[in-house]
Amino acid sequence: MSDIKFWKPACQLFRPDEPLINKELEDFYVRREDSPVDDLVNSLATDDEPSQYLVAGHRGGGKTTELRRLEQKCTQDYTVVWVDTDTALDKFNIGHAEVPVLIGMQVVQRLKDVGWKLPQKLEKELLETLKKITYQDKVTGGGELQLPKLFQDLGMLLKVGFQRETTRTLEVKPVLGEIINKVNEIIAAAQRDKPKLLVIVDGLDRKEYSIAQNMFSSSLLTDLQCHICYAIPIDLRYSPSFRQTMEGFTRCLDLSNIAVFKCDEMARPTTNPDRVGRHILMEVVQKRLATLGDAYANLFEPQAMDLLCEKSGGVLRDLVRLARMACQVALSRRVSRIDRTIAEEAVREEHRMYTIEDYHFPELETVHRTGKLSSNVFDSPKHGRIVICNELLHYKLVLGYDDKKYGRWFDVNPMLWVDLERWQQAKE
Repeated sequence: MSDIKFWKPACQLFRPDEPLINKELEDFYVRREDSPVDDLVNSLATDDEPSQYLVAGHRGGGKTTELRRLEQKCTQDYTVVWVDTDTALDKFNIGHAEVPVLIGMQVVQRLKDVGWKLPQKLEKELLETLKKITYQDKVTGGGELQLPKLFQDLGMLLKVGFQRETTRTLEVKPVLGEIINKVNEIIAAAQRDKPKLLVIVDGLDRKEYSIAQNMFSSSLLTDLQCHICYAIPIDLRYSPSFRQTMEGFTRCLDLSNIAVFKCDEMARPTTNPDRVGRHILMEVVQKRLATLGDAYANLFEPQAMDLLCEKSGGVLRDLVRLARMACQVALSRRVSRIDRTIAEEAVREEHRMYTIEDYHFPELETVHRTGKLSSNVFDSPKHGRIVICNELLHYKLVLGYDDKKYGRWFDVNPMLWVDLERWQQAKE
């Protein structure tokens, strides 16, 4: 079959922007050797004092899925609070103030959901503190104010950002310390009756570099007295300017991409395929197709599957996107299998998504040759001084890997090798 009735179920299996949760996490998850989850579970179990962890990785590399696994593994021993900053906060108008306030709100709400009764004294004090920022320059709407109404109004305020909504800059700062203190009192009271709290904050890894740097440079993110795990952007993780800030957190764990090529003994890139890594990626696709039955068992020819795995660079979301694109190309061509030719067309379509600036190429060449990042900068007329490798990581022009024997190494995204080769030929 080659009609839309046949290809629609396959296309729907590959949704690149949706992380695995609930049943899909059980059915589709493929275990990876570099997952930091087990390490995190053990570290949390040995930490008596509140600890703050960072998990770094490329966008689309599987951090949300791994953090959902962490949530599953910790449910029995902790009161887990999941905080999704993507849905609760404005993407471009977020600072260090909104995040701890959001966490505080979610902690209180989660404790209520698990049946813990907030002491009246603490509730009243929290109300009075939150009112100072929620209704600054506004009226409360009359009547006795209670937490549900305040949380609703505060949630709307967080969505647009404090600095955009309030007219003064800001009486929020002095109040933040009060809010943190009240939330810490609530956490301490709750942990006397309930299991320890574990807060997992997802979505901050998808913020722009400058926004993320501003947020994590604030001590507020480490002031809450419970276990917390933050997802952070890969470019922030390897930025020279973030190294000192990172020391304020208990530990930073890396979720590397799945290697599609091997490195040499000097941790430099090679063109030797990593068969173990490619097998893991193939399994990601095959597990999904298995749910559709025998008719889809051999949907991808081996050479086509190998090409898609290679060009994904080991980034799971990019693999899923390539698989979906290949299905759409096959539908348009009215064929019933995805061969190498179809896969090549899918790769060409995906390649259009990348933009390489002239000043990127010398740095891409260096990374491809050495496997290392540098701190070289470019003075942009529009954006000021840029650490080039930070930008290469942010836009996935360069990808990071980890070898058990030789350690951390980097390479140009395989999707862009052809561009680098053309630039080298033109230069010569």
